[in-house]
Amino acid sequence: MPRSARTEGYSWRHRFHARGSFGPVLRAPRKARGRFAVIHASAAPGGISRLGIALTRRTLPNATDRNRVRRLVREIYRRHVVKHSGLDCVVTLRDAFRPTDMQALKDEVAALFEQLRAESSPAR
Repeated sequence: MPRSARTEGYSWRHRFHARGSFGPVLRAPRKARGRFAVIHASAAPGGISRLGIALTRRTLPNATDRNRVRRLVREIYRRHVVKHSGLDCVVTLRDAFRPTDMQALKDEVAALFEQLRAESSPAR
């Protein structure tokens, strides 16, 4: 399958690679805040969007739950238009998170990505 056929993929070019590369995005003033999550955003150098997920044991003590949230956020990003908008995004959780709120988190993250995409698209 040619690379161009995988429009919903999550390739290496859409990920942060170097240690500490989240820093500039986390310090950027642009944020989309929800009840459970905050998405920090900044313009992507090179115009290729990247996604970072910063979860801590304080917000999710169980490693299985942290990995489940990471998979959920990556899946939402993989299918969302924000992936092609030229934004670097880092997703963090606001407070301690209960795994029973997973569906609400999914809906919220999708809405926050849509909010960032709407803000970054040129006005017509």
